[in-house]
Amino acid sequence: MSSTKAPWHHWPVAVIALVFYALVAVDYTLSTLGVAAYLSLGPDGAAVMFSTLAPWLTGIWAVGVWGGLAGAWLLWKRNRWSVLLLMAAALALIFMTIWLSLFARPTVFGAIGFLGFYVLLGSSAIALLIYMYARWERSARMLI
Repeated sequence: MSSTKAPWHHWPVAVIALVFYALVAVDYTLSTLGVAAYLSLGPDGAAVMFSTLAPWLTGIWAVGVWGGLAGAWLLWKRNRWSVLLLMAAALALIFMTIWLSLFARPTVFGAIGFLGFYVLLGSSAIALLIYMYARWERSARMLI
């Protein structure tokens, strides 16, 4: 543990990061396993879109999910390696958002609609903000 006391805002941000990536991990797990009860909660196109993802794209999604969850845990522990994992997670989620919006067939717009796009965009923005916070903490020598 660092000899520097964590600032007051570290703990709420770390909790938000952990909760966010835990929810993303649940979504990823239930979607990739094709749990019908979970997929039936969303639009019909979502089940089709997730079942037809290329394996390499599912791998990038996995990096975003599990790298983010590990990075959030390391952020909680004030570990400097959290920055690398959170960067990989943010880049993976941003790539997924761009790919599913522009290049996938069907695109997120065709499969789920604008709500799906906004969820992807919001998730990418949250992941980017968490990464930026961790990077700031590391540059301020608050992480060990």
